[in-house]
Amino acid sequence: MTLVISYDVGFIKAFFLFTDFDYWVNILVGVIIMFICGHFYGQLAGKLILIKNWNYILTGFLIALAVILTTAFLASWTGFIQEGIDNIGTNDDPFFDYIFKPMYWVTLFGLIPALLVGIWFGGQIKKEGKIKRGIQHRV
Repeated sequence: MTLVISYDVGFIKAFFLFTDFDYWVNILVGVIIMFICGHFYGQLAGKLILIKNWNYILTGFLIALAVILTTAFLASWTGFIQEGIDNIGTNDDPFFDYIFKPMYWVTLFGLIPALLVGIWFGGQIKKEGKIKRGIQHRV
């Protein structure tokens, strides 16, 4: 997203675009939700990879995708409550603007990073599981 915007305003200004607007509450809510989702989905990934022996690449990708989509969906409600709820019943479609659009853009721009990070995290879970099993078997 930064690269798309940076053509007009420059890379540094585009990177810090979120500081120009009054979105700090939305970003804070998103960060908190992402940490919570990462924690719970990470536990699920550990169980699926280590106990059920699921493919760590696919599991890591799906869990990473679930984290960003859940975060986008839940955090979008912050903007909807702040601004969109007043537009219900008008020509504007606040559900489309505040819920669907963020989900679309997060999916579009987050798919490849979720794939890369998911593969890495899935690999780390599998690697740590092998180390822990090796220690447990020696005892």
